[in-house]
Amino acid sequence: MKGIKSVFIKMQRINTVIISLALLAMVGVVFLQTFCRFVIFRSLSWSEELSRYLFVTLIVLGVNLAITNHLFVRIEIIDNYLKGTAAVMMNLIRKFIMIYVNIVFVYSSFKLILIGAYQTSPAMRIPMSLLYGIVFIGFAMNVFASLIDLYETYVRVPEEEVK
Repeated sequence: MKGIKSVFIKMQRINTVIISLALLAMVGVVFLQTFCRFVIFRSLSWSEELSRYLFVTLIVLGVNLAITNHLFVRIEIIDNYLKGTAAVMMNLIRKFIMIYVNIVFVYSSFKLILIGAYQTSPAMRIPMSLLYGIVFIGFAMNVFASLIDLYETYVRVPEEEVK
């Protein structure tokens, strides 16, 4: 399991770099479009499409970091009300729902990749399967992160108890 965990950590580092680059590129494209529109008085035809694709990339890959760092929104009154076994069961139900939803999105995005092979984006003329591939990779990483989180929370024996 340590090998899988080390691969997962490397994958998260690469994911963070990709998210940072996508955010930087999105800010640059929006700035360039604003400059061209209000200074040069000519709009770029591809900037809105590219910024939309970068935004989707940020969201899909950012969810993976949210899963890893436990940053999802919770209803605090329910968490404070439940104690002991009920709290553990509620947390397990949440995690299994999250895994199920991500698996559904992985399956659906794979179908979209097949459809997207026949389409190109209107302004930039890139294959739509590229964007759908990013969505597929993001949700597949979410399933992987959810399974690692589930393992570390409920299966792994803490190292202090082993000694």
